[in-house]
Formats: sequence, C-alpha cells, structure tokens
Amino acid sequence: MRVFEILDEIIDAVENAKGVPMSSSAIINRPVLLDLLDDLRDAFPGGLEDAREILEQRDDIITSARDEAARVEESCNNEANRLVVEARESAERTTAEADDYRQRVTSETDEYQQRTIDKANSDADRIVAGAQAEATAIGETARAKADGTVQAAHDEHARLVSDHEVHRAAVNAAEDVRSQAEREAAKLRSDADEYVEDQLANLSLTLQKLSATVERGRDAAHGRRSGGRADYYPDDRV
Repeated sequence: MRVFEILDEIIDAVENAKGVPMSSSAIINRPVLLDLLDDLRDAFPGGLEDAREILEQRDDIITSARDEAARVEESCNNEANRLVVEARESAERTTAEADDYRQRVTSETDEYQQRTIDKANSDADRIVAGAQAEATAIGETARAKADGTVQAAHDEHARLVSDHEVHRAAVNAAEDVRSQAEREAAKLRSDADEYVEDQLANLSLTLQKLSATVERGRDAAHGRRSGGRADYYPDDRV
C-alpha cells in the first residue's frame, strides 16, 4: 500500500538525517520531507475524509437521530392508542350484539315454552273432558240398561204372580229372571266402572307425559339462560 511505502521513506529520511553535534537533533531536508508528507496525505483514502467529517458532525447526527426516534415513538404511541380505542369500541359493539342476541333467544325460548305449556294444558283439558264425557255416557247407558232389565224382571214377576194357575212356577221363574237381571246389571255396572278406571288410568299417563314434556322445556330454557344458546326444543307431540 502506498501509505506504508511513504511512511517507510519518511522513517528512512529521519534515520539517515545528518546529526547535529552535541545534540539529539538532526538536519533534515525540509522540501523532501514536505513532499513525502504531501504524498502521504494524498495517499490516504477518501473515506477517511468522510469519516472525519462525520466525526465533526457527530453531535448533529446524534441529535437528529434522537429527534427521529422521539418522533417515531410518538407516532407509535398514537397508533397504539388508536388501536386500543378501536379494539375497545369493537369489544363494546360485540358485547352489545351478544346481549341483543341473548335477549332475543331468551324471548323466543320463553314464547316457545309458553306455547308448549298452553298446548299441553289445552290437550290435557280436552282429553279430560272427552274421558269424562265418555265415562258419563257409558255409565248412563249401563245404568239405563240395568234399570230396564230390572224393570222388565219386575214386570215379568208381577205378570206371573197374577196368574193363579201357574202361581208357583211363575214365582220361581220370576225369581230366576230377577236374579239373572240383577247379575247382568251388576256385571254391566262392573264393566262400566272398569272401563272408566281404564280411561282414567290412560288419562293419568297422558298427563304425566305432558308434565314431563313441560319440565324438559323448562330445563332447556334454564340451560339456555345459564349456559348460552341450546339446540334442544321439546317435541309438541305427546
């Protein structure tokens, strides 16, 4: 490298300079040494000059960098604050929408539950009324038939009693007819009571199913209120 060559020439010039007697000084050829120094200065890379200028401008560069860093930091803080505000507003909108949805689902669930309960009560009333009417009709028919049979037996008994020629036979026959009529009447009453009891048992089972359906609807509604929206809707059929 030319810089080191020039330095070597300068060192040689100093070492080979003629010494001053009784002194550590030496006589150096000034023009030659100055030429070497000029060559040395020219031999240094241009980047060193740039580095020197940068060192001289160091404070300005540091100040400018700090100002830019402060500006970037402020911009970042403003952007972060904006994002926080937007996120808070989005969260509030989401919460409001969730509340509206929950209220709408709760209202629809309550309406569905009330419709289910009303339908169950209506079906129960209709079934009870039908069973009671049917039981009453059967009971009245059975009683009317039994009363007619008994009355016919009494009439036959009276007719036979009035016949003196067959008095004894008529009395026995009348007693048999009356006994048979009373047995048939008792059987009809028993059959009617058994039928009514069966109808009431079926009605009780139907009411139990309706009650279970209503309870499931209430449990489902309670689960939706406490845990969110549920997919279960009780069947309208019993």
